[in-house]
Amino acid sequence: MTEETNTETENQETQVSAEVEQLMADNAAMKAKMDELLTEAKKAKQAKRDIESETQSERERIAKEKGDYEQLHKSSQERYESTVAELESLRGTIAQEKKGNVAMKLAAEIADGANAELLSEFIGRRLKFHDDGVKVTDNSGNLTVSSLSDLKTEFQNDARYSALLKGNQSSGGGASGGSNSSGATKVRNRAEFEALNPAKRMEFIKSGGTITND
Repeated sequence: MTEETNTETENQETQVSAEVEQLMADNAAMKAKMDELLTEAKKAKQAKRDIESETQSERERIAKEKGDYEQLHKSSQERYESTVAELESLRGTIAQEKKGNVAMKLAAEIADGANAELLSEFIGRRLKFHDDGVKVTDNSGNLTVSSLSDLKTEFQNDARYSALLKGNQSSGGGASGGSNSSGATKVRNRAEFEALNPAKRMEFIKSGGTITND
């Protein structure tokens, strides 16, 4: 083999070696790039998981706060309704007491003892309590312009209650032994009257019966 041939062969080997080295360098660069891309992909996936986790945590926090608010609102509403109910009950009790006091005061001015107590029950049915005081109603419960004095006069002039009024109670043997056309007893003591049902009580009063404290 000539010197020229040897030189050509060496040049070819050198070129091949250079190409191999370049190829290896390219492969190394490609591997580095792939490793970089893989690392970026892992980072992107982790970032996505972190965002999803944070989003879920935020949703849970909002749901909890909403639940706490709803529970707080419900509890507050229940306390409010309970307070309103207690207030209404108290107002009802006060109204009944004031009506009862006014009714008894009017009855005591025109009747005595047990008769006044009984008469106050009927007077009380014609009264209604308002914020500005006790008012007079008609027999249907509607407010009227009548005063308490007018109501007292009305009961004084109503024959149905005449037997309960002062000065109209009968006494003595004639009264206790008397009877109306139907044979009903004209005089009963308080215990006997209380033993009657409401209808019989009204019938007794309308018949002119008298209640004693015996």
